[in-house]
Amino acid sequence: MKPDLPPPNTGEIRRGRPADTGKHDAILENARRMFTRLGFDGTSMDELAQNAGVSKATIYNHFAGKEALFDATFERLLLQLPSPDELIRAPRGALAERLHTIGCGLYRLATSPLMVDIQRMLILARDTPQSGQHSFWQQSIAPYQQAFSELLREQADAGHLAVDDFERATSQFFSLSASEPFIRLLMGETGEPEKATAHVDAAVRTFLLAHAR
Repeated sequence: MKPDLPPPNTGEIRRGRPADTGKHDAILENARRMFTRLGFDGTSMDELAQNAGVSKATIYNHFAGKEALFDATFERLLLQLPSPDELIRAPRGALAERLHTIGCGLYRLATSPLMVDIQRMLILARDTPQSGQHSFWQQSIAPYQQAFSELLREQADAGHLAVDDFERATSQFFSLSASEPFIRLLMGETGEPEKATAHVDAAVRTFLLAHAR
């Protein structure tokens, strides 16, 4: 089988007629489906072009090659993640209420197709040249943890919590709220959204008991 090589002298996006937005989106959507199911090596540019309803030359008019397409697909997934402000800093109310809202948001995110696809792309891209550039934890989880750690520090300074290690306490809350549901989903189990509230309620109670002032 011949390797998927781009035409010669290909840049990130060729100069000339503007790229068609509809075709660009179709390429990225089908790339997401194929990369998350087949991985980098298993994804054929010929099959991708067929599935997207475009020619292979059209793909190379939008992207320099398979690596550029993989990176663009991954970046598009990351852009769909909620911001730390939205997920962590925005909730208001009493501390327990805020933690519950945050915990439910973490639960929903951990069990979303978006988060699963991000993880699958990274797992299936381990042997690609660009695989070392991406870290699931650093790019997907760490920004939320940093924002939550800042929230804990504010609450501790206000006398509402007793926290010795903010990073460890953050890790504990994230684990209590979302780790098991995320792992279960990765292993193929069907999510149970009706259990989210009870699960997060228990997580918040446990966390507040551990860090009561």
